[in-house]
Amino acid sequence: MAVKTGDFIRLSFTGKLEDGTLFDTTEAQVAKDAKVFDERINYKPVLLVVGRQQAIRGLDEAVIGMAVGQEKDINLPPEKAFGQKNPDLITVVPASHFDKEKVSPVPGMIVNINNQDGMVKSVGAGRVIVDFNHPLAGRDLTYHIKLVEVLETPMQKVKALFDDTGMTGTASLDKDTVLVSAKADPTETYIFKKQTFLAWMREIPDVKKIRFTEEYELTSTKPAGGHDHDHDHAGHDHSHAAPAPAEKKAEAKPKASKPKKQ
Repeated sequence: MAVKTGDFIRLSFTGKLEDGTLFDTTEAQVAKDAKVFDERINYKPVLLVVGRQQAIRGLDEAVIGMAVGQEKDINLPPEKAFGQKNPDLITVVPASHFDKEKVSPVPGMIVNINNQDGMVKSVGAGRVIVDFNHPLAGRDLTYHIKLVEVLETPMQKVKALFDDTGMTGTASLDKDTVLVSAKADPTETYIFKKQTFLAWMREIPDVKKIRFTEEYELTSTKPAGGHDHDHDHAGHDHSHAAPAPAEKKAEAKPKASKPKKQ
């Protein structure tokens, strides 16, 4: 069956620059061979809904018409990858902003400014030039891609999407209702995972309702006076986002803007 817009697929890929430098892969062995393997990364095929801009344009277009197990190589110009460089996104930031955050910027450092990542291009007297373009903007890229799977049934899609969020628990489908039982915690990470799952569900026409059952653990505290009440609370779950790949990264908060990946 050929892939079409709206299909749920699992895709493996390896991306390289024109000179052959590896910049991204879903294959652990490929990363090891290139000596860029990071044990903190979960190397596995990515889950995508075709045509929903969840991948760069060139990849989204390339999978149309592919069959499960098919592989191919594609060359992508900037317009179908991460876009051309936008000179308006290269910003001069006063050095005083970094001083306030106790950050010493150096060229090549990735900094977060107003929740947006940019790369320090140069540091001069009293000012720092930061580039908020995507690091691969303006570059021609090559990809080797393989269509691993097409998810066909609503239950396959629900389970795959739940697993992909990283939530702990189970998800099942009862007619038009998704039933989720999750170990929850009041952190932004868990809330983000839940919101991501809810957004994904809109891509499954068969799903009309979602019912969540969440289990929270209440933390025991010692009351005033020194009396220790021991309570057993089962099912506590500490959810943490996976650490980012090792980069030189710093926090600073001057106003700036950064484009989304195109």
